[in-house]
This record gives sequence, C-alpha cells and structure tokens, in this order.
Amino acid sequence: MLSRIKKTIEKYDMLRPDESVVIGVSGGADSICLLHVLLELRESGTGLIVAHLDHGIRGKEAKRDASFVKRTAESLGLKFEQGEADVPRFRKESKLTLEEAARVLRYEFLENTRMKYGADKIATAHTLDDQAETVLMRLIRGSGSKGLSGIRPISNGVVIRPLIETPRREIEKYLVSRGIEWIEDSTNKLRTIHRNRIRLDLLPGLEKYNPRIKETLSRTSDLLRIEDDYIDREAKKYFRRIFAPGREEFKGDLRKFKRLHRALRSSILRLAVEELNKSLRNITSIHLVSADEFLMSGTASGEAELPDEIVIAKGYDSFLVTTRSRLGRKFSYVITAPGKWRFPEFEVDIEEITAVTLEEEREDVVYLNAGKVVFPIEVRSPKAGDRFTPLGMKDGKKLKNFFVDEKIPRFERRRVPIFTTGGEIFWIGGMRIDDRFKLGRKGKKALKFTVRIP
Repeated sequence: MLSRIKKTIEKYDMLRPDESVVIGVSGGADSICLLHVLLELRESGTGLIVAHLDHGIRGKEAKRDASFVKRTAESLGLKFEQGEADVPRFRKESKLTLEEAARVLRYEFLENTRMKYGADKIATAHTLDDQAETVLMRLIRGSGSKGLSGIRPISNGVVIRPLIETPRREIEKYLVSRGIEWIEDSTNKLRTIHRNRIRLDLLPGLEKYNPRIKETLSRTSDLLRIEDDYIDREAKKYFRRIFAPGREEFKGDLRKFKRLHRALRSSILRLAVEELNKSLRNITSIHLVSADEFLMSGTASGEAELPDEIVIAKGYDSFLVTTRSRLGRKFSYVITAPGKWRFPEFEVDIEEITAVTLEEEREDVVYLNAGKVVFPIEVRSPKAGDRFTPLGMKDGKKLKNFFVDEKIPRFERRRVPIFTTGGEIFWIGGMRIDDRFKLGRKGKKALKFTVRIP
C-alpha cells in the first residue's frame, strides 16, 4: 500500500520533500492512515501539522474525536490545531446541504491553518472508495463529464489527496497490521445520508455485477478528467472570442457560438455561468444541454431559465448570460446640468458648445439644439407606448417598431437609455436623435452628448 500511495504522490507531483503540509484528521481510519503514511514516507514529523475541526453536529462524540486526534498528534510529536464550526447554522444561512456546508467550513478551516503556519499544502484523506461514491452520486444527479471526473487528486495546486487511488480495504488492513487505532463516526451508518446509502446499499449491489466496480469507476473518472481538462482548455480560448469583456454578465456572438462543436458550446456556457454565479452547485449537465438547444434552435429571440435566477437570452445574432434581476432592472435618473455623469447602466458627458466647433457626429456623439433641450432632463429605461420622431422623419414612430427595424434584441432594448426633456424623448441613447431636437444652422448654441454604454 505504501508503494501505491508513494506512486500517487509522484504521479501528480503532490508533495516535495521540503514542503510542509497541513493534514486534515477526523480520527477515522482514512485520515489516521494518511497521517501515519505521510509520517512514514517522510521519516520525520518536520513540517507536518495535524488539523481537526469539530463541525458542531455530533455533540459528545465530536468531543471524543477531538481528544483522540489531539492525543494521537501529541504521541507522534506533531503540531496540533483544533477548530470549531457551527455547520447547522451555516447550512441554514447558505441554503446548502449539510454535507456541502460541512465541506465549505472544513476547507476554510484547513486553509486558515495553512496560512497560520505558512504551510505549503493541505492533505485530505479521500480514498478510491470516496471517488467511486462521488462518481455515482453525480451520475444519479445528472452531471456531465466535469462532474463525473470526480474528486481531483490535486486542487488549486494546494489541496492534495494521496489516498485517492487506494481502496479503503487496504487502508484498514494497513492499520490493523501495525496495531494503529482509529475511531468510527456513528453517522457513517445513517441511511438518511445520501452518500451512506450509496456506500452501504448501491455499491455492494453493483459489486455483484463487477467485483472491482470501485476501481472501474475511479478509472472512468480519470479518463473523463483527462478529456475534460482538454475541452476546458480549448473552451477558455474560445470564451474570449465569443464573449465581450464583462464580469456582471456576458454578451456573446451567437453566430460564432453556433459554429463551435457541441462539447465546446456546453463548456463555454458552463464557464460563463460559473463566473457569473461563482458556483455550479445547482447547475447540472441537463441545464446546460437545455440552454445549448435553446441557443441553437431556430427561435429568433427568447429566454432560457436556469437555477439561481440565471437567464440566457438571445435575439438576432447575439445572446446574453445574466441574472433575472439585472435583465429586468428598470432605471430612471435626473441630470440637472451639463457635465460628466456616471450611472450603472451608462455614462454620459454633456458639453455646452457653439455650432462652429462641431465635430463629426456618430451614434455615441450627437449635437442637439440647446434651446429645446432644457434641464433637468430624465434618462430612463424604455416604457410601453414610447414614441419619438426619428431624425429625417416627419411622423412619429413607436419605439418598439424602431427597435425591430434596427434589429435590437429584446434583452438589449430594456437597457437602452432614453433621454427626455419635458416628458418628450429627444435621444435614443447611442442610436438616434429625435428630429424635433436637431441642431439648425451653424452658430447656434448646442449641447454635445457623448454616451458610453457598457
């Protein structure tokens, strides 16, 4: 078993001789094995820190575990760090499952311990059995290749899992052969916990069909992880080509997106959602496939809803990955005088000039009759029934029809700044001025508007 673990460490370049490591030790067989193996492989306790977290779930049993781990660390002459957390309360606040909440707080504690001691790595005791259970859990949930690639042997270059290729049966055999004690967590036998049911019921059933099902699942996850890493690398390249720069939302080129392979499209959508939501906890492959089908469909415009209020909207040749609150947000601002004005949806510079200084007019730079545009002016989001007289026309036109003619996607229409004075629209920001407010002959006073819409 030692040679297997040493091979795993070398295979993934997990830990070098001069690096210090925080070892997460619960007191169970896996973490006690990890502790003794690292000690044995290094032939010294130098740079090893034992860390134990009481999750605030199991009362007296948790106190027993903490005392056991502390005694073990002291008997081996190792540094010991203990922490306490209120997982039930955090679970309620974060709306995570109990297992997810415990994991978040556990890694937070381990990272804080690493920083405190200036350690290089964090070692956790995930085994081949944990890998198999995780793959099955995610398969049942409906995960794609990323989820089915399972637990990574090394994460973020810091968290290492030396036992990830070692089965639990070998771990217990190792401990027994050396007379090393460990303690059992009574919650490991509770069938109310999803992972326990997979370990106690599903895996034994599958072993009747394949006695080495755990090894098979672990090997499958390795293959999927290799393929997924490659697709991820390619997706990140195309991500920058598809989406305009942004952090709060992502606007993409639908034509370029449609030309990509399906595997890349799903990965690109996942990257956008993860960056936007900072999590993929409630997003499954089913959601991503559904979103991709929506974008690839012949529907000219529309929206696709994902969990956590994520919305994917499309129109004409573009699409948007954003949140429901941002997509439907209305705005209204009052500008009282010329100057530089900054708002979340846009920025506008207003200058008083004379017509003789006019420069070339563009969509984002316009010159208006200062005698007709009277302050204060209101800049707001579009409203139903809005009308204006586009430059060069004599009759009014519905703003909705103007947007259709200009092929402005519905999701973009909601955020176009509408400039008004005295209740009348004088400029569709960044697009078209109202003919009634155009500048006449040269020499007259003018207002120069320069707008920037992110």
